[in-house]
Amino acid sequence: MWSTYCTCSSADADDELEPESSRLALLLAPVNKPSALDVAVVLAQQAFNTDEKVVKVLKQLISEHSHLAALPAGKPSDADNLRVLQQLAEAAGIGSAAQWKPTYDEVQAAVSVVAITSDLVVHELGLPLGAGAVITNGRVVWDHKSPTDTTSPGLVAEDFQLLQLYAMSFQRADVLAQFIKAARLKANSKKAKADSNNTSGSEVLDSVKACSDVVMVTASALAAQLYPDSRFGSLQGKQVSEVLGSLRGKPIPVGPSDDSELHITAILDPLAREAQRLSQVMLLLQDVLSPSMQLYLNPQLDLSDMPLKSFYRYALPEFERDESGRLTMPGAPSAYFSRLPLKRVLTLNLELPESWLVEPVMALHDLDNLRLADIPEQVAYAEYELEAIMLTGSCNEVDSSWGKKSKLPPPRGLQLHLGTNSNPHQVDTLVMQNLGYFQLKASPGPWQLSIAPGRSRELYQLVASSGGSSADMHWGSWRSSSRASSSGSSGNPVAGNATGTDYSAQVLLHSFTGKHLVLKVQKRPGKEGESLLPADDKSQGGQGSSSKVKASDIINVFTVASGHMYERLQKIMILSVIKNTKSRVKFWIIKNYMSPHHKRIIPAMAQHYGFDYEFVTYKWPHWLHKQTDKQRIIWAYKILFLDVLFPLDVPRMIFVDSDQVIRTDPAELYRMDLKGAPTAYTPFCDNNKEMDPYRFWKTGFWANHLMDKPYHISALYLIDLVRFRQLAAGDQYRVIYENLSKDPNSLANLDQDLPNYAQHSIPIHSLPQEWLWCESWCGNETKPKARTIDLCNNPKTKEPKLSAARRIIAEWPDLDQEQADFTASVDAKFKAQEAAFAAAADSSSSISGSVE
Repeated sequence: MWSTYCTCSSADADDELEPESSRLALLLAPVNKPSALDVAVVLAQQAFNTDEKVVKVLKQLISEHSHLAALPAGKPSDADNLRVLQQLAEAAGIGSAAQWKPTYDEVQAAVSVVAITSDLVVHELGLPLGAGAVITNGRVVWDHKSPTDTTSPGLVAEDFQLLQLYAMSFQRADVLAQFIKAARLKANSKKAKADSNNTSGSEVLDSVKACSDVVMVTASALAAQLYPDSRFGSLQGKQVSEVLGSLRGKPIPVGPSDDSELHITAILDPLAREAQRLSQVMLLLQDVLSPSMQLYLNPQLDLSDMPLKSFYRYALPEFERDESGRLTMPGAPSAYFSRLPLKRVLTLNLELPESWLVEPVMALHDLDNLRLADIPEQVAYAEYELEAIMLTGSCNEVDSSWGKKSKLPPPRGLQLHLGTNSNPHQVDTLVMQNLGYFQLKASPGPWQLSIAPGRSRELYQLVASSGGSSADMHWGSWRSSSRASSSGSSGNPVAGNATGTDYSAQVLLHSFTGKHLVLKVQKRPGKEGESLLPADDKSQGGQGSSSKVKASDIINVFTVASGHMYERLQKIMILSVIKNTKSRVKFWIIKNYMSPHHKRIIPAMAQHYGFDYEFVTYKWPHWLHKQTDKQRIIWAYKILFLDVLFPLDVPRMIFVDSDQVIRTDPAELYRMDLKGAPTAYTPFCDNNKEMDPYRFWKTGFWANHLMDKPYHISALYLIDLVRFRQLAAGDQYRVIYENLSKDPNSLANLDQDLPNYAQHSIPIHSLPQEWLWCESWCGNETKPKARTIDLCNNPKTKEPKLSAARRIIAEWPDLDQEQADFTASVDAKFKAQEAAFAAAADSSSSISGSVE
């Protein structure tokens, strides 16, 4: 774009709304191939754009020499055409025209400019080839006259007067005109001073151009936001005006900056969750930009429930100003809650960007059960750390048959590794059938994404994504195997490269917003008929993994806890498991909600008591309906991601609630034949008649839906992961959850209601009653046979768990004392180490001080 400054006549010299001069930018109409006339116009703008007489030259060139439009550019005749242009410029009185002699390179550059400009006008402004338009302050007005139409006048002088009136009325042109006039007066004053000092005025000219650039961008932005064209955007500005007109109340002024050039108008429902967030952002804008603000409250009048049930703060960087008033470097994002109720039990929960995985690294108090009246300090402090940025994606399988490009179902269960060239397996994941979704923990930098060795790599190879930018992935070069290159499929990796492979690709994570990939894979030649997951042997009723679990196998136990009390109960549960089995046990613990203290205790327990452990985590997928209550989120983690939380080589998993005590060898449950079912749960007891009024599954919806099937309790269950994946049970659970969870009256007990609701399609093997005993539902008659005891809540008495545990479970006090003593010894050891480190640091500091 080249700018031309021209003086515009004014009907009234005293009219303050009309500037003395305007900025005119000329863009050539889009063409297929540049013509000699196009090149001449571009060269004229480049050579004479500082002289207002160039407008006359361009008018003569276009009107009197239109035959040049039929001549192609870049020919020997260009020299004759440019002499015509030079003569017109000299005749118009442009002083620099006599010495103007464009070179061949300048002509070729002009040809390129025409092509680039045409592409800009076609793709950004949406104009067809040959069309014309006028742009005023960001508003595009088409000249719909056809280039071959000689009868229609097209845009006429009156149209421009109308555009000027529109700009003054709706595009804030009056304010911009005042700004231009003030800037011009200031620039003229500086230029006069520069002339009197015999110095160069180029800096003054540059400042005028910079001012003009700012005005042009500002005008376009204002026009787009206030009254956007309906063809190119939504009518948000008009909707805002309509809402403001319908409000009866007066705006609330916010902040002292009434004379600020930046003004913000906010319309908020004060009882909406969005208002909690936006109010914090407005405070930040007020501190940093000092705008004038008006706040309109637009509450919803008909409410059946209080929509806000939480205190909210936005953790934003803190900005301070130095002595000169300038902003300093921002501090760490922080949030401070003041005047919270002292005697209420509060839970601290984070709402994070989709791509962030954040965990607490310092927290002395129980963030799940925070009662400020019990805290001796003035401030309860917690510190969080960004542990990872999520690398997510969709994995699609393409048909590897000759000549076919059809899309197949996602490769469910495909195992992916993420790492570096030297360590290719740092994190791993499995591909879901739901959208082919996968996720991996990463940090900014280059990574190697690969198909995991084993069954996944034997069957599948990567193919380059055809989406380009849609894949959002940097594909490294490929080295295809001889088998792949000989198959002849159009989807094969590109061959002839010595750095990549047909199972790995380079990925660059360069933003804190994460990255979403579109990954394409295909079966290797000769493997088209083989399945990644073990076949579902329907003739055998689906045997799953029961025949593969050997007596020497490790017992895998899955559990989750949040809050100091449940972490205390979880340590007791772990002790009860390892004291009742001779098998090696590995505990898989959800890391998302562990406290920093508990993450330090579990490794010490594993070393002392001789069990294995692994912390697992999974970020809630952005496309799955989110829960807002922390307890419901934890329930969801017990059931929704079982197929992708654990590696493919883990055949089975026992889930044990943290508030449970094991009294038998869990190996017996681990190796049980489930008769083809993917899961095994214990049905609720029905022999404690006092609880009959609370057995909701006996009447109403549940009674009709279950059709005489039992309703099971979710405190203890076995998952046959092989069979679970065969039936795509995880994908089915997520689909059912997505459909039901948006109804607030559905899935009241999420982790329990979901598998019971879905048992018609995902069968449940009912365990014998003694596998889970609960006083609330089972009564004392069956307690001697109990293999496990669960401290389930009693809806009638609501007895606290700790007092119930001491009363119900005879061995519980001893187990509690053992975990307490062990925890105290670990804490003492760490405190001693910290004291030693501090003493060493002080000693080092004193030595260095004496040397100086």
